[in-house]
Amino acid sequence: MLRAIDEDLWGVEHDLFMPGGIHFRARMTVVRLPDGGLWLHSPVPIDDALAAELAELGPVKHIVAPNKVHHLYFGPAAARYPEAETWGAPGLAKKRSDLRFGHVLTDGDPPPWRETLEPRFIGGIPFVHETVFFHHPTRTLILTDMFFHITASANRRSRWFFKLLRVFGRPGQSPLVRWSTKDKTAAGAALRGVLDWDIARAVPAHGAPLEGPGLNQRLEGLWSWHLSAAPALPTP
Repeated sequence: MLRAIDEDLWGVEHDLFMPGGIHFRARMTVVRLPDGGLWLHSPVPIDDALAAELAELGPVKHIVAPNKVHHLYFGPAAARYPEAETWGAPGLAKKRSDLRFGHVLTDGDPPPWRETLEPRFIGGIPFVHETVFFHHPTRTLILTDMFFHITASANRRSRWFFKLLRVFGRPGQSPLVRWSTKDKTAAGAALRGVLDWDIARAVPAHGAPLEGPGLNQRLEGLWSWHLSAAPALPTP
């Protein structure tokens, strides 16, 4: 079931059950663009009921796989909406040769929605190759795995696992992202660029959104490990 986040901005979650009995939830974020078309970020399973909800909002025009990990339900979404433009993370087409991508998020092909949803590629972490997006009308940062904010889980094993990763009950960056970083300076520079936006809300794929004043400073704290390697800001 779609839940409104802000004007022209919705989210819908579904349950993920991973090996070892690990359970958590994943979110698809939906944006209605100025032309009335819908932009789907990190698709979840879309059944007939959810498709009907989406149809009430507008036609699906863009489907985005924002990193190399969030692709599980991309194929079924693209099959359901064959007229939609498809966008994938760099390297994902090689990883999932069964999927079709009309565009690569960092191939220099500027997206037609960039004035509404500004993309920024987070370099230096090839395991995910994530692009994050800033929805200018609502000042909302839409991201996938750059931080988690898991506040509920279905079983004790999952809670223990996410507490071990320091992402349960509070926002945090998974150490798996840090461990897979190959170029800390590049990642830090990209995240420093993200903080140039005046962010009012951050919507991750896993867990509750963050909102409120001082959000840029909170995100700076979450990303401090990468930011410590970013080039120094110029002196005013």
